[in-house]
Amino acid sequence: MALRDWDLWGPFFFIVFLGLTLSWSASVKKSEVFAVAFALLAAGAVILTLNVLLLGGHIVFFQSLSLLGYCLFPLDVGALICMMENNVILKMIVVCVTLAWSSWAAYPFMSSAVNLSRKALALYPVFLMYVSVGFLTIAID
Repeated sequence: MALRDWDLWGPFFFIVFLGLTLSWSASVKKSEVFAVAFALLAAGAVILTLNVLLLGGHIVFFQSLSLLGYCLFPLDVGALICMMENNVILKMIVVCVTLAWSSWAAYPFMSSAVNLSRKALALYPVFLMYVSVGFLTIAID
């Protein structure tokens, strides 16, 4: 099973890359943009994993952090595309596509970790974190 072979270097790279891409896109306060993106993603992954554990899910802590980090890859690609384009409509389309891709990538693992009756309680916060990253990508000028 590939999910049993978790690592944290790949997710760390994706978090740092997304933070750097967003900070390069910012016109002012680049270090603050990086700090917010990094803290949002790192703390968000820990909180989302704890949420699943508190819902009675069967999940390995570091495996979940790894999976949530690797699911950031589409948002990294979207942030890179949005950094090169200045058209707001195109940014919104790219963010919507990459948001759906990231959410769809995290869905199977996160939904199978919890009971069927608590699936929405585990998946909604994941979607919300990815939406906040997408909003940062669109809002940064």
